[in-house]
Amino acid sequence: MNLLGLETSSSIGSVALQTPRGLQVRELGTPREQTEQLLGLIDELLRDAGIGLQDLQGIAFGRGPGSFTGLRVSAAVAQGLAAAHGTPLLPVSSLLCLGQGAWRAHGCERALVCVDAHMGEVYWALTERRGDAIAVAGDERLSKPGEVVAPVAGDWCAVGGGFAAHAASLGAVLAAAASSWPSLTPSAQDLLPQAQRDLAAGRSAPPAAALPVYLREHTAWRRSS
Repeated sequence: MNLLGLETSSSIGSVALQTPRGLQVRELGTPREQTEQLLGLIDELLRDAGIGLQDLQGIAFGRGPGSFTGLRVSAAVAQGLAAAHGTPLLPVSSLLCLGQGAWRAHGCERALVCVDAHMGEVYWALTERRGDAIAVAGDERLSKPGEVVAPVAGDWCAVGGGFAAHAASLGAVLAAAASSWPSLTPSAQDLLPQAQRDLAAGRSAPPAAALPVYLREHTAWRRSS
């Protein structure tokens, strides 16, 4: 199966391509460079793999929550590519992506994922292993850092830049974690396991319906700029 993944919800973006020959991942530069670099890196990965866009079985993108500008970039590119070639489009939670990354890189089966949302707020969710998959347990939330609730039982890890950006407010939560990786950011390769499951289950989306998830009204972003 040939799957393309795009993740630009944080300060470090990435593109991943999974083919029967293996996995390739490329990182993008700063958020300002991501728009310029994204299409070039997609072309590079496809060329290196010896395939074209028409050979993709699916295109996954990090649908958020996360950077407002970054989410629009990956969603717009994914929608354009999918519409041009009739490719199934697979939006995947960027918080789930972080939880998947924590499992892949550190063996963390249960993670409290927390990302800086700016404006004095954080995006957060609990992810956990269910069988051979990582899933979001409960809701994805937007709140003040002081309203983040730690899991009540069992070992868990703290993941994401929200713990670094709001260390004072989240100190008590962080102290309860068995381990922490505040520098971990979403990687496009960690979109692909959920994308594969969604594709197999027929849960792809048409381009017009595959929209970013902000968890915040657009007017609030405009007021802050």
